[in-house]
Amino acid sequence: CFAVGVVEPYYSGIGGGGYLVYQVGEKGGVFGFPMRGPLAAKPDMYELTGEDSVGGFGWAGVTNDENIEGYRSIATPGAVSGLCMAHERLGKLPLAEVVAPAVRLARDGFTPGWYNLHATGNLAGMLVKYDELRRVLMPGGAMPVGRGLNRANLRQPELANILEAIGRDGPDAFYKGDFAKALVSDIQANGGILSERDLAEYKPFVWDRGLEFGYRGLTIRVPPFACAGITSAMTLKLLEGFDVSSMGHNSVDTLHAYISSARLAYADRFEYLADPEFADVPWNGLLSDDYTARRQQEIDTANLGRIGPGDPWREEGRQPTSRLVASAPAINDGTTHLCAMDSDGNAVSLTNTVMSGFGSGIIPKGTGVVMNNGMMWYDPVPGRVNSIMPGKFPLNNMTPMIAMDGDGVKLAVGASGGRMITNCVTQLLVKIMDFGMGPQAAIDSPRVDCSLPQTL
Repeated sequence: CFAVGVVEPYYSGIGGGGYLVYQVGEKGGVFGFPMRGPLAAKPDMYELTGEDSVGGFGWAGVTNDENIEGYRSIATPGAVSGLCMAHERLGKLPLAEVVAPAVRLARDGFTPGWYNLHATGNLAGMLVKYDELRRVLMPGGAMPVGRGLNRANLRQPELANILEAIGRDGPDAFYKGDFAKALVSDIQANGGILSERDLAEYKPFVWDRGLEFGYRGLTIRVPPFACAGITSAMTLKLLEGFDVSSMGHNSVDTLHAYISSARLAYADRFEYLADPEFADVPWNGLLSDDYTARRQQEIDTANLGRIGPGDPWREEGRQPTSRLVASAPAINDGTTHLCAMDSDGNAVSLTNTVMSGFGSGIIPKGTGVVMNNGMMWYDPVPGRVNSIMPGKFPLNNMTPMIAMDGDGVKLAVGASGGRMITNCVTQLLVKIMDFGMGPQAAIDSPRVDCSLPQTL
């Protein structure tokens, strides 16, 4: 993951965050290290333009898109903390040896391939707008293009320095000391709100089992709480009520069952899900078998355009302590996903993101680190379920997944693509487990995205 962040800085890196789902021997669980709102963040910190459905998430418009790019869009990054925690708990090699390939790629350089150049070219507007991003990733003011004896070599020496320090000194090299001071100094000098305290106090989540549920005789593990793991779980629990394998792959009936299940899950996602420290969320009710059965009864041939949230509080066994207005949906892109399995049956499914392409667009001077635009995850309108609060973890779209049976791990899967991640991951599982496809065939076959209420 450290190395991928060097060669795909437009999607991921140590300035972002993510989740890692694992099964190593008898140990299984989840590390969560999403971006967190700075302690200086406020519900009304952005001036609203009065526009609706702006930017990658379709939130209300913000003056100068300050929640989408630039210094004020930066949230506290969790990647270094989470990856180092995973290494501390599960790793066998020295951290310096784990990080060494990333250091080498950053210091000695690499030749960008066609996809790297394509992704970078699509984000040329960010490179033009942000000087340090352009200096680091377009040396000499030109795209790093070349071939044969004249091949380009993209070096990132400042990034190599901090990666090497992390390998030597652990996460404190990033979150404390001179590097943290330099990072924060540049961000705050340009109007950002990230502080040294935000960095020093960041702690990853560690869940021994994560969120586990059944599907077709398998045990599925995903991250819990304010991500897309529960949305994947709700989608698959609803879909399990249908014998899709007998309906045929991508048949009208199969697609109807899947789309209806996913849209019901998404309706509840936008109505209820948020950081449980800041909202009362009916986690047990949403995942209960009784609530799933109730919601399944809403799936018929006539209601696709009228799907709304349900009421899981009955199955939760209580009423909410408070209710907040739902936050509205839309789409974004970015993110990198990695899966790995070995001959001993150990498996990891890891999603890492800086959010949008090149995140905030900001590389604080002298650091080499592309910083996230995690503040875009929040609804900028105060008083809603996913509104900004200091120290709050915003609802995110990541759902790395492992599927297991009594013999061990059968599948590790994940995806990039913002809100499309959930539909991608759940459909890959269905294609492989219900229709017997191999992984590559499943990836190559057509999928649908239904994360928006009125758009397919």
